[in-house]
This record gives sequence, C-alpha cells and structure tokens, in this order.
Amino acid sequence: MPEEAKKEKKPYMPPPPPEGKEVLVSVRGVDKIFTKGGETVYALNDINLDIYRGEYVSIMGPSGSGKSTLFNMVGALDRPSKGEVSVGGVSLPSLASSNLSYFRCKHIGYVFQSYNLIPWLTAMGNVMLPLTFLGTPEEEAKARAKHVLELVGLGHRLDHTPGECSGGQQQRIAVARALANDPSIILADEPTANLDQKTGQEIIQLMKDLCVSEGVTVITATHDFKMLKASDRIVWIKGGRVDRVEDVSNLDIVVGGVDERYG
Repeated sequence: MPEEAKKEKKPYMPPPPPEGKEVLVSVRGVDKIFTKGGETVYALNDINLDIYRGEYVSIMGPSGSGKSTLFNMVGALDRPSKGEVSVGGVSLPSLASSNLSYFRCKHIGYVFQSYNLIPWLTAMGNVMLPLTFLGTPEEEAKARAKHVLELVGLGHRLDHTPGECSGGQQQRIAVARALANDPSIILADEPTANLDQKTGQEIIQLMKDLCVSEGVTVITATHDFKMLKASDRIVWIKGGRVDRVEDVSNLDIVVGGVDERYG
C-alpha cells in the first residue's frame, strides 16, 4: 500500500462562519476516553465543530460512531476528557456541577425518544417542571406552560395526563417542556424513534417551525433519514470523529435515505 494511503485523515476543522451567521456552539479538540478491559477506547477523538444560532442540525452516524456522546457534550450532560465545549461563549467544562445543572435548565431544552414525561402529571404539570426548578412564580409558570402547549397544538390537552395522549401528543408535550424556559438550544435525541412515519414527520416539521418562529437552535441525534429535509446542515460522525459536514441543499435526498455517495 502506498505510504500516502496509510496517512490518517486529518481532523475536520470548521470553516469561518458565513456572513450573518453567529457561532452558538463551539467544540474544539474534544476527546472522550473510556478504559475497557485495560484498553483505552476513544468514543470521541479530536472533535471540532461549530453550530450557528438559529439553525437546525442533524448529527448522523451508525451505532457506536460517537454521535450520542457528542450530543451529550453539547448538551452539558457529560464532560470531555480533553478539549473545549462552549455555548454562547460559556465554557461548559469549566463550570462546577451546580452551575452546570443551572446552565442546562436555563439554556437547553431536551427531547428524548421515550418522552420522559411524569405519568401522574398533566401536560401542564409536565411542562411547568423546568420552570419550577428555576423558581418561576406559579402563575407565571402556568401562563408560560399554557403558551408553549398552544404553540405545539395542544391547547386542548392541558389537563390530560400522558396516558390519555397518543405517542405523537406525548412527544409534543415533551417539545413544549423543552421550550418552557425559552432555551437557546433544543437537543432532540432520536425524537421520532417511537413514532409512526406520519407522526414522526409531524414532529420534525413542528421542530423546524419552532426553529424558524422562535429562533431556537435545534440539534438532533438520529438514524432517521426522514429528518434530513428539515435540517440546514448534517454532521456525519464516523469512528468518533466528524467525517464531514454537509449543507442539506447540496444533498440529493431520496425516500429512505440520501444519494449513496453520502450514506
């Protein structure tokens, strides 16, 4: 094999932001290292990435590629072994645990594939939870919860518990909860995994609409190719590294995936 072919691919480095774009999330030189059976395993290896304010980004990659680990770094759910992650100019690794918890609650909303709703609370009660954690006065919390539930089309379901709602409605409640604190970022981890195709597409379109109307940055970790059309950019993760970043406008998206050059 020629010597050049043996050279390891250089780590991806983000280009300067386009004119008018503001970098909200900056990841530089991030490693996440685990020890397994006496061996060092890199879940992330020299990750570099910029995400712009108000954009919709999908993080794609096979199981074990590191996309969920990267997702957790950006969401302040985990700390890197090495490197820097900043959101809005705030260095997440430098924050004490208590400050990190407050930052998550104030600036980041989460949507998970399993909804993670409290079964005995109503839609209003579930959406009010993050507001309660921040010490928001009850009447103000109720007004905000009602507003975001109306935004996601559930103004008629305020007093229903999750068990009285369909899967799609439960995920809409989860989206409303993610919006409750007016976050800078919504992180959605496989948000359509437990939904049928039609309902999944409705949730995707809902998040896209909120991205545009509310100015919130949406970052998803997904295997779901039907989510791609709503995205502005796709970050492809392979072997714990950013393999490439593509503008959706440059991709030929087809039913069930993308042109084979990009799969």
